[in-house]
Amino acid sequence: MEYLITPSTATNWQINASDFSQEIQKQWSDIEVLSITNLDSYYVLECTIKVPGIGQKLDVALHRDGQGISLDGDLADCARFAIWFRSLVAPKQELVFYDQGYNSHIELRAETTESDIIQPFLTLT
Repeated sequence: MEYLITPSTATNWQINASDFSQEIQKQWSDIEVLSITNLDSYYVLECTIKVPGIGQKLDVALHRDGQGISLDGDLADCARFAIWFRSLVAPKQELVFYDQGYNSHIELRAETTESDIIQPFLTLT
């Protein structure tokens, strides 16, 4: 399933692709990172993280506008990633985590837990 992390309101804030690449590689050792040079691509950076222990993977893509991240993987892995990413972003920057159809969403705050993120999506059918 695909999930997204974006600002919850209009902002000039952006994620620096180079800084993001460095941080994600520091956090996960079993990762492939690919810079996307095609300016027509929606993404500027794509990553595949091999989730420890269970052999799953989490695909992460940084949007070219620097204002969003797409996640494709197990909800629990996406929630863990979202918590980690929230820790990189200044608390004043409001972020929201949601599914591709915006059927459910949750504001990502410094105190948000993985369980807080997962719960609203468990009731979706």
